Amino acid sequence: MSKQNIIKIMETNMNNMQEFEEMRNTLNTLKNKLEKQEIVNERLLRQSMKSKMSWIKRYLWVSLLFIPIVALCFLPMTIMLKLSWWLYGCTILFVTGCVCTDWYVNHINGDDFLSGNLKETAYKLRDMKKLRVKVEIVSCILLVFWIVWLGWEMYTKGQAAPADSMERGLSIGGLIGGAIGLIIGGALGLTIFFKMQRTNDEIIDQIEEITGEKTL
Repeated sequence: MSKQNIIKIMETNMNNMQEFEEMRNTLNTLKNKLEKQEIVNERLLRQSMKSKMSWIKRYLWVSLLFIPIVALCFLPMTIMLKLSWWLYGCTILFVTGCVCTDWYVNHINGDDFLSGNLKETAYKLRDMKKLRVKVEIVSCILLVFWIVWLGWEMYTKGQAAPADSMERGLSIGGLIGGAIGLIIGGALGLTIFFKMQRTNDEIIDQIEEITGEKTL
């Protein structure tokens, strides 16, 4: 082989090595861009998950107002209809218990979405759903007992009063108004419950999309 051919081969190899190096640099650049894009997408998804849970946090803060509102609204009715103070105390206790339980079940640290382990967060959300169902069942059972107790006291107090007395009218009006209020309140409560469950499901789906793993 002549010296000229050897030089040509070497030049060809050098060119091929340069092209290969350029290709490798290009691939590394693309890889870095993709990694940065994935980081940005994950960060946006994490922020989206936190935003989806934000309405539940606002609801929890608003729910704190239920305790003084119920205490103030139920007090005049207790006095005018001469309902038992045991009923009044249990009513406040029941409302307070519901609010505290809501905080315990639905509160989650926002940092779990922004910087925490998403798979662990998904398990927390699934546990939250299960616990929320159990609490809802217990709350409904206690609510039935409270409704029966309230209805019985209002009816008996009204029937014991004279037919044309204010107490009789208040008891009848209270029973009708209470029934309407319970229907509206029950529908609103169930709407919030199912919306919370859907919010958890949406966030769990997003986490599974990011991690590529099912969290059963």
